[in-house]
Amino acid sequence: MGWVADFFRLVGGFLFWNARKTLYRLRGTSGHCPCQHPSDSGRAWETRCDAIVHWNQPARFRRVCPLLLKDTEGRWRCSVHNADVRPFWGRAFAFYGGSLATLYLVGTLAVFTVLRTAGYHATYAGVVWPPAWKRFDAVKSEFFYAKFQRAYSARDIREALLDLSIAYDLNPQNYDAGFQLAQLCQTGQPALANRVYVRLIAWHPARAEQTAQVFFHALLARGDFKAVQTLAHNRIIVAPDSSSAWLNAFLFANRRTGDTEALVSLIEETRTGQLPADTRTVLTLAAALRTAAAEDARQLLTGAGHGVTGYAFYFICRQLIARGFPEAAIGLLDQPNTGLNVGDRTALRLDALAALGRTAILDREVDLLLSPPPTAPVVELLGTHLIRRPDARLFEKLFTRLKQSPLASDQEGYTAYLVFFCAAGAGKDESGLTWSAARLREILGARLVSLDAAGKFFLGRKTSGYFENYLPALQPLPLETIYALLDRYSPDSPQGLTP
Repeated sequence: MGWVADFFRLVGGFLFWNARKTLYRLRGTSGHCPCQHPSDSGRAWETRCDAIVHWNQPARFRRVCPLLLKDTEGRWRCSVHNADVRPFWGRAFAFYGGSLATLYLVGTLAVFTVLRTAGYHATYAGVVWPPAWKRFDAVKSEFFYAKFQRAYSARDIREALLDLSIAYDLNPQNYDAGFQLAQLCQTGQPALANRVYVRLIAWHPARAEQTAQVFFHALLARGDFKAVQTLAHNRIIVAPDSSSAWLNAFLFANRRTGDTEALVSLIEETRTGQLPADTRTVLTLAAALRTAAAEDARQLLTGAGHGVTGYAFYFICRQLIARGFPEAAIGLLDQPNTGLNVGDRTALRLDALAALGRTAILDREVDLLLSPPPTAPVVELLGTHLIRRPDARLFEKLFTRLKQSPLASDQEGYTAYLVFFCAAGAGKDESGLTWSAARLREILGARLVSLDAAGKFFLGRKTSGYFENYLPALQPLPLETIYALLDRYSPDSPQGLTP
């Protein structure tokens, strides 16, 4: 084990002997030479080396001082006069630097091996290069995100949520992790979901609209109208190209919050902004309608209905129907170039005819829609109409056609059957509820216990609780269907009317 002792003597010897030699040189080589034997002459090849006295192999000391050599008789002697004894710091630095580099490389290789064995997708360059260490949080985030995916596939939701939360905390720039975390938490931990959605919108502007849409649906399903109002207000200002949809959302929520200040504030902001003229028209109308008498409201709406298109036209027609002037709405709908798509135009016309009680015309239009095998959009349109205005006769027409020509068992079919389920609930048709629930379970291959609770609510067998408690389980539903359900089961104030 002598080499072990010599190794530690070497480690300390570089500093000790070079430091003493440096002081000796700084003193002008006066006095006793620190490494030569004091009883010798101090001349080259005549002087022994004191530094090797305790070394097991004196040759090993040559790494510290190469001046130590063997004379012709094989004895270890100093090869220079005492005045020429000097330190060798270059050797010291090379030894310590090389040793540290070797230890560092071995250590980083060990760390890299451990990380890869544990499942972290680390690179050796990322471990060995210190400036790259700041990216290690992203590597850990990927590790926990992979753990989340495995746990979620195994239906271990608690573990999946924990891993996903850690993954997002480690790397808040990971959009996918944040988006999935918000979606998974929006029912059980809505406050956390809200914070994550807000951060995603702020930190990922290129995907802000997509994020805001999902956030909006989550808020609406929970009946969080104050948060809907705030979100819609921000999106109207930030994303004017999508202002029509967000304006509809803002007005729907604003009627429920009763926040007149928020409405006035938005009107003021739009006056100086670059928003479409239709947006300003709708906001001005909405504010005026808050206090307008019935006849004044009719004149205001019909007067504004000529010359506008798109959402402004839709808003005016919807308000006329809701305020008891469906005839005026039909008159406007007969105009050409309204800018409405076929679905919106048909929905408004059906609602207006139902409000007028023109059953013969309504029957003919519904029959035309159902004459070919029903499609998912048609079922959604008629189902939403039947939620707004339940009609057992029309519901039976739709029910019969669906039993004759069932929809495809895909995502579109699932959504359409869900709308039909809600329409059956609005009309308290138990057979329709049972039949559509069976179709929904068949498509998903799951029990969907939440449908039983929602069905009892619809049939009046569950008198406690708010409809918003059941709405998150009835997803995904089209936006217009959600509006119709909230209008029916969570109405706004008396002066607030359907958007």
